[in-house]
Amino acid sequence: MTSPPDKVRIRLSIMDLIRDGKASLKDAQDALYRDDPELVAQCHQRVIESHSRLAMGDYGSLEELPLLSDPQGLRPKLRHKSKSPPRPKAQRKRGLTIQDIADRGDLWGAMQSLGALPALGEGPSPDKETLYRLLQENCWLERAPFGREQSRWFVTDKAVEGGYGQTVDPSNLHSLKLSGGKKSFPFPVFYEDKVRDVVWTLGWDVILHHLDTLATKKERLAWLMAQHSYLPNKTLAQLSGVNVRTVERKRPQNVG
Repeated sequence: MTSPPDKVRIRLSIMDLIRDGKASLKDAQDALYRDDPELVAQCHQRVIESHSRLAMGDYGSLEELPLLSDPQGLRPKLRHKSKSPPRPKAQRKRGLTIQDIADRGDLWGAMQSLGALPALGEGPSPDKETLYRLLQENCWLERAPFGREQSRWFVTDKAVEGGYGQTVDPSNLHSLKLSGGKKSFPFPVFYEDKVRDVVWTLGWDVILHHLDTLATKKERLAWLMAQHSYLPNKTLAQLSGVNVRTVERKRPQNVG
């Protein structure tokens, strides 16, 4: 079974190959011949989808937008009790919540307005739940236990270290009893001057553009289930044009 560090290693290797001018799948599979060719193909497609816009406009190099990896997967497992490493220190800046980002229509039209892609028409922008999934898939957010029976979204250590955002803890201002969980639980924010860079890496416009090339609902749903099954059922239904019950019936066939 492939572990998260293996996937991160493969994706980083593919990014190095692209920087060296070797962007084809064959180049990646030849260089990573010891790894599963199917896994290399999956990682290659994900990297190309996330960074294909570099070939369409001058938006800097891959080095300027580091591939954020799963901190839990890269963190070594300790066999003995030791002091936990210090968390990266966040900047004291006002940030945008996930709902704020989802509501900002100008962010989702940014790629088209910059000329990164052909005109896509009025495509849907992701809602809050979809945005959470996109951010998690691209390693900007992670879901972690909070309290005894709950879990919350946190900005990953790598994102904090890179100065992209932070997890706000309002517990010193609001109590659970007086304000309720919505105001007293920690929540992620991304800094306004960095949020366009974050949105750029999610590849939402690339997803919409590829869907425009598929003629039928069946083709669109099959592609979404194969490449973006992490998205909510409601979103998969909206993007493919089928109803949610159809997505629910198809999903078990693509799990495991």
